[in-house]
Amino acid sequence: MKKNEKASSTYDPLLQMLVRESDTSSDRIRSKLSSQYDWGFCELCWRSTEYAISMAAPKVFKRLERGNVKAVPLTNSMRIDAQEKTASLVARYERALKGEFGKYEASRMLGRYCDWQELRGDFSVEAFRDHVERRMLVSTWACQGELMRPSALPSHPEGASRPSKLYCEAHNPRRSDEARRAYQRDRRFALEYEDLIAKIWSQGAAVLPRWDIETWVEVRKTAYSQLQILKSPTSSVDDLLNQGITNQAEIARQLGVSRQAVSAAIRRRARKQSSS
Repeated sequence: MKKNEKASSTYDPLLQMLVRESDTSSDRIRSKLSSQYDWGFCELCWRSTEYAISMAAPKVFKRLERGNVKAVPLTNSMRIDAQEKTASLVARYERALKGEFGKYEASRMLGRYCDWQELRGDFSVEAFRDHVERRMLVSTWACQGELMRPSALPSHPEGASRPSKLYCEAHNPRRSDEARRAYQRDRRFALEYEDLIAKIWSQGAAVLPRWDIETWVEVRKTAYSQLQILKSPTSSVDDLLNQGITNQAEIARQLGVSRQAVSAAIRRRARKQSSS
């Protein structure tokens, strides 16, 4: 363990329970993780951080003698057990909605088993079932050992650095030369990016629901597109063309500009290529 890391138990907002991990003592990261919404976003774009992605892939381990551990597989019997528990809770929730257990039992069950923000005002039986199924499966699995997050993402080779709490895989300079270039390119405009995000929220204050995580993604994605256009409109068009997106209307939609601007950028690109 590195000197600037310490063993701790951390509350996992996705799993709604304490999990064991080695966490950094950095004030910067602690401040980021304390933010209700920003904690899971890359600092340089709209994507999820590697850390947020790793949180969605917990593993269960059983301690063996001499400090060894063994991964506990998720079995069909665990799934069946979780389904039975879910069915029992859903049946009780249906009765609670009818008032059979008093005026507040349905609300208590929602508060205990669901995330109010993720529900987005949908208190139906199906919405309750969706939330309970996930949590019952994880909790049933966790009864067989200790629930921990993986120290690396599935796509990373053995020995790779821990998932970043600050950046996505595309911006983590430790992952690849391409990611390092993207980090260096966008890091210089981090303040401008945050300013664009704040402006979009301010301009849409009356219509943008701050409790909706999908809106947060869209706001950050829109700000990122605007930032690329401010930096270099032609370069942004090049990036999409290199990705195989050739429809000018689609390019204009993704960049938030007119088709005429895209057409002009493509003409400039063609002239530049013919003269080189």
